[in-house]
Amino acid sequence: MTPDLTCYGSDIAALADLVGDFDLRSPVDTRAWYGLQWEALAELLGFSQQLAMEMTRRRGASDWVTASGEAGVAAFAASLRHGRPGVSDNQALTQATVLEHMTTAGRARGELWRMTIDPTMIDTGACYEDDAGGLSRAFYPDTAPGYFGDGWSGPPPRAESRCGWQTPLVLHLGTFPWVYSSRFDATGPGSRWWSPRMAPAVGAFRVMASFLEPETNLRQDARQVVAVFQHFQAQTTPLVARLPMFRSGAAEVGRLYRRAGFLHVHQGSLVLAGLDGPRGRLPATAYNHIVRRFACFFAVRRATVRALTTWAPEMKHLAAGSTDPCLRAQVEGVLRAG
Repeated sequence: MTPDLTCYGSDIAALADLVGDFDLRSPVDTRAWYGLQWEALAELLGFSQQLAMEMTRRRGASDWVTASGEAGVAAFAASLRHGRPGVSDNQALTQATVLEHMTTAGRARGELWRMTIDPTMIDTGACYEDDAGGLSRAFYPDTAPGYFGDGWSGPPPRAESRCGWQTPLVLHLGTFPWVYSSRFDATGPGSRWWSPRMAPAVGAFRVMASFLEPETNLRQDARQVVAVFQHFQAQTTPLVARLPMFRSGAAEVGRLYRRAGFLHVHQGSLVLAGLDGPRGRLPATAYNHIVRRFACFFAVRRATVRALTTWAPEMKHLAAGSTDPCLRAQVEGVLRAG
């Protein structure tokens, strides 16, 4: 029985199909699908060479889901060491503390994809001492309407902020390194979250990668993911519709096209290409990564639910007790059929 994703929306099954279906009960199928997804992710974020080395070290692993995830995190971490630090030690240390706090709270609520917190309620206040000796916000205050939402005015902080926070801190780790709704560039703001002393970017990357793991995927309330995707889709569909479809033999060198659900530059690089809309420029690299993250989430959700009858009882109980009504309905259907 194939789990029905249409309870999340009529377009969600087609979204998952962009990255292909696979059977978690088949080691060959699983190894092939995860290999392709990690290769695509590494190519876009620039750690293909490191990934190949880490995958080779783990080629004999029996649990390829876990092994490929460990390889991906290690490869991403190694790639950072070849670049220039993006933040100061003070900012990186504060970011790491805040991310740990937000991740713990988000995991408990089943809301890791988009995490929200009152920054004044944590010890650091999400503030750090800057080079001038003053206090600055450790993250960008993402309040304007953007590609993931219409702005985050939210309830104001319950205490006075030492560094100017007037709204909640909102991070979209499901699409790391593009973590803000209204701030995009070709490489992703989150990729600069590291210093010689600390690399909070690695922890954030690990959260993003964890949605490829069946257990973490089931813990996430997919309704949150759907809401962010639908907003992203509403903002980008008119922009993408202006692009021509790619046709081999009739494409112009360097031009941006639509191709199999993603953006494609014929004989050129995606880094300089992008979509321009009312909410700012959306780089082609960001678009492709974000679409793939949404697609992978639902592909893994579909494969995990399909294989649920073969999982340990703890996994079945986890799914059956989810706050996500669509997941509970799918589980009931699969267990009845199985």
